[in-house]
Amino acid sequence: MRILSFLAVLAITIFLFLFLNSSDFASSTVESLSGKETFIPPMGKLLSPSSGFWRNAESKTGPSLSSSLSDGSLSAPVELLYDDRMVPHIFADNMQDAFFAQGYATASLRLWQMEFQTHAVSGRLAEVLATSEKMREVLLKMDRKKRKAGLPLAAKKTVELWKKDPKTYELLQRYADGVNAYIDDLSYAELPLEYKLLNYRPEKWTVLKSALLLKAMAEDLTAKDHDFEMTNAYKYFGRDTFNLFYPEYFPEQSPIINDTAFYNFKPVAVGDSLAKPFLGFDQGLPKNPKPQPKGIGSNNWALGGKKTASGYPILCNDPHLKLNLPSIWFEAQIVTPDFNVYGATLPGAPGIISGFNQHIAWGVTNVAHDVRDWYAIQWTDETKSSYIFDGEEKASEKILDTVYVRGAGFVVDTLIYTHFGPVVRTVNGQDYVLHWQANEPSSEAKTFILLAQAKNYQDYQAAIKHFSCPAQNLVFACNNGDIALWTQGKLPLRRPEQGKFVADGRYSFNQWSGFMPQEHIPHEYNPQKGYVASANQHSVSPAYPYYTYGYFEEYRGRYLNGQLDALSAATDSEMKALQLSNFSQKAQDFLPLLMKYLQRGELSKDELELLALFRDWDYEYTAEAVAPTIFEDWFYNLQALTYDELEEAAAQGMELNYPDAWHLLGLLKRDTSSFIWDKVSTEKQERIEDIVTLSFKETLNTVPKNKSGQPISWGEMKATALYHLARIEEFSILNLSVGGTADALNAVSNRYDFAASRKADSLMHKGGSAAGPSWRMIVELGEKKPKAQAIYPGGQSGNPGSHYYDNMVQAWAEGRYNKLLYLESAEEGKEKIRIRQRLH
Repeated sequence: MRILSFLAVLAITIFLFLFLNSSDFASSTVESLSGKETFIPPMGKLLSPSSGFWRNAESKTGPSLSSSLSDGSLSAPVELLYDDRMVPHIFADNMQDAFFAQGYATASLRLWQMEFQTHAVSGRLAEVLATSEKMREVLLKMDRKKRKAGLPLAAKKTVELWKKDPKTYELLQRYADGVNAYIDDLSYAELPLEYKLLNYRPEKWTVLKSALLLKAMAEDLTAKDHDFEMTNAYKYFGRDTFNLFYPEYFPEQSPIINDTAFYNFKPVAVGDSLAKPFLGFDQGLPKNPKPQPKGIGSNNWALGGKKTASGYPILCNDPHLKLNLPSIWFEAQIVTPDFNVYGATLPGAPGIISGFNQHIAWGVTNVAHDVRDWYAIQWTDETKSSYIFDGEEKASEKILDTVYVRGAGFVVDTLIYTHFGPVVRTVNGQDYVLHWQANEPSSEAKTFILLAQAKNYQDYQAAIKHFSCPAQNLVFACNNGDIALWTQGKLPLRRPEQGKFVADGRYSFNQWSGFMPQEHIPHEYNPQKGYVASANQHSVSPAYPYYTYGYFEEYRGRYLNGQLDALSAATDSEMKALQLSNFSQKAQDFLPLLMKYLQRGELSKDELELLALFRDWDYEYTAEAVAPTIFEDWFYNLQALTYDELEEAAAQGMELNYPDAWHLLGLLKRDTSSFIWDKVSTEKQERIEDIVTLSFKETLNTVPKNKSGQPISWGEMKATALYHLARIEEFSILNLSVGGTADALNAVSNRYDFAASRKADSLMHKGGSAAGPSWRMIVELGEKKPKAQAIYPGGQSGNPGSHYYDNMVQAWAEGRYNKLLYLESAEEGKEKIRIRQRLH
C-alpha cells in the first residue's frame, strides 16, 4: 500500500519537477544552522524521481544496502547479515570491529531518529524544525528550557568521565566511527526522507551524541517530581491534614524485595528528624511539568528452574515507554569469539539494553525512586554572582549559551549554576535550582558492554555496579540456575520526607547525605520463593533501614507476584499470558466497594441501565469491552468529589496533586467516616454513600459516548497512537484499537484526558503519544542454546517508505511474538537471510 501511494503521485512529481526546476523555486537562501548563508536545494530536487523522496520508497525486499564497504580502521572483515525482519546479525573478530559494525548497521536503518533524539535532549530542535515564525517561538522556548535543566552539560561531563576508562571509550568511539562510515557515503538520493523534507543534512556522529542519548533516557525515567505541589499542600492544610491526604506507603503493597534477611546491616547514619519545606514562595506557583504519561514503567521477572517445565530459568521483560515511530528500540545480534549477544538496542548507543547471550539473560524496569530535588536560592545581590550557604557567600558559575534558530540567527542565554545544580525556574523573583542525579556524569554504557560478555552472577554484579541513573531493577538469569534482581543505581541518602518538598538552599542540612552503599542496595539472589520480579512498585517495605521516597506503582506488582507465586512447571505460554494480561487489580479492588456503597434506590432508569453494563465484568481491559470506559469515568468523578478540598485550594490559585489512587482505596476500606467524604461547598454532611452515588450519577453525563448515545468501547476511548517523532501524522499510526491499561501488566496507557474533556466540553479529548510495552521479550535458557521470542510496536527501519517501518505494529497489537533468530555462525539460517554485507 505504501508503494502504491508513491506510484500514485509519480505523474504529479514529474510535472512539478519540470516546473519547479525552471521557476523561481530553483534557488533561495536562508541562514544555516550555524548562522551562515547556505543554498537551499530547489523543490524540484525534493520531488525528483531520481533523487527526491521517490527514492525513499522501498519494496518488501528491504532497503538497497551496498554489499560491501571498505574502511581502513577495521582490523579484519566483518560479516553483516540482515534477516527477514531486517535484524542485523554482526559477526566480527573482536569487540572493536563489532561495535563499528553495530554503529554502521544502526545508522543504515535509523540515522534520522538517532540524530533527532540527540537534538531534542540537547535543546537544538529550533535549528532544524523552526520552519515558521510560530514554530520558532515554540521550539526556542523548548530548547532554552532543556538547556537550563542541565542535561547537555551533563552529557559533556559524562564523556570526560568515559575518557578516564580508555577501553570503554575506545568501544564508544568505534561505534561512532561506524555511524560516520555510513554518513560519509550518503548522497542526497540516499538521505532519510525527513532530512529531505526539512532540508538539512546529518552531522558527524560523536561519542557526545551517545552520551546525550543515554541522558535522554535518564530524563524520560526520572523527570517526575511533585515538590512544588506538595509544598503548596503542606502550606494549605498543615502537617496533620497533609499527612492524612498524602501517606507514603500503600499497606496492600507487595514490594519488589520481599526477603528482609539482607536488612541485617548497619546503615549509614543520616538522621531521623523530619525535613522542613521551604514556605517562602507564592502559593500560586505554577506546578512543575510532568512529561511522563502514567504507564511509563515496566515489568520484568525471572523464574528459577524449580518453577519451570524445563528446569532452567525463564526471564521476561517488557519496558513501558512512550510508543513512537520509529520505535525506541532496534534489534541486533553481535557475535565475536568471546560472546554472542542478542536483544534490544537504543539507536545511537552501543551494546544491548535488554537481551541475552549464550549464558545469561537480563532485563530492566524503572526503580522510580525520586532523584530530583528543588532548592530556593538566596542571592547576595542582583548580579547573582554568589549566594548564601551556611551563613557564608558561595560563588555561582555563569555560562554563556548560544541557541541557534533556523532562519532567525541565534539567541544568547546565561545559564547559572550553583553547587546544587542549575537555576531552572524563577517565580515572582525567587530562583529555584534543581539537584538532579541525571545531571551527574555516569557510566551506564559500560554496564551494557560488560553484560554482553557476562557468563555468571559475579560478572553480572561487576557490570551493574557502573549503573547510576536512571536507577533500574536489573533482573538476571543464568543457565547454571541462578536468578537475581538488584534495584541498581545511585540512590540518595535522605532524612524522612526529604525530597518531598521544595527545600531552603541556604543550609547544608537540606542536602543529600550521600548515596546508599552498593552492598546495601535492595536485592535478591536465588530467593526461596523461586522467582524475582518487579513492576515499579515500592522496592522495599517500611522495615528497610533507609528512607525511600518515589513515585511507585500500586497494582501491577501485587498482581504479578500473586500470579508468579501460583506458577509451577511454567512454559512460554504462561509467560505470554502474563505479559499480555489486561486484568486490572485496581478495578478488582475498587468496584466491589463502590457497589457496596452505591444507593441503587436513588438511580434513574438510564443510570440503572448504565450500571447493568458492569454485570459479569471480569476486570479485563480488552479493547472491545465497555465496562472499563464506565469504570474509569466513574473513578475520575469519584476522585473529584472526594477531594473537593483540593478544588477549593485550586480556586485560590494553588496547584495541588490528587493523592495516589490507593489513598482512596484506604478511605473506602478503613476510613468510611472521614471528614474527607463531606463536600466543602454544601451545608449537608455528606456520607460515603452520597459521594459514591453522586459520582456515578454524574458518570451518565460524562462517560464518552458514540453517535448512538451508547458508551464507547475501551479501545475507542484509549485511541492508542504511535506518533512519528516529528509529529508528522502521515508517518504516524493513529487510533490503534488495543486493550490494556496503566494498572494492568499489559500497560498500554490511556490517552484520554478527563480534565481537558470536562473543560472543553468535549467527550473525546485525546492526549499525546501512548505509553506501554515497548519491547516484549521472553528468554528460555538451557544447557546449550537459549530460545527467545520478542516483539516491539514498530519495525527495524526508520524510513516511512519502507515495509519494515511499521510491519510489527499489528502483530504487537494482537499479542503475537517473533521467534528470534539466534545464530551461532554466519553460515547458519541461510533461508532467513535477505541481505549480506561485508565490511572490509
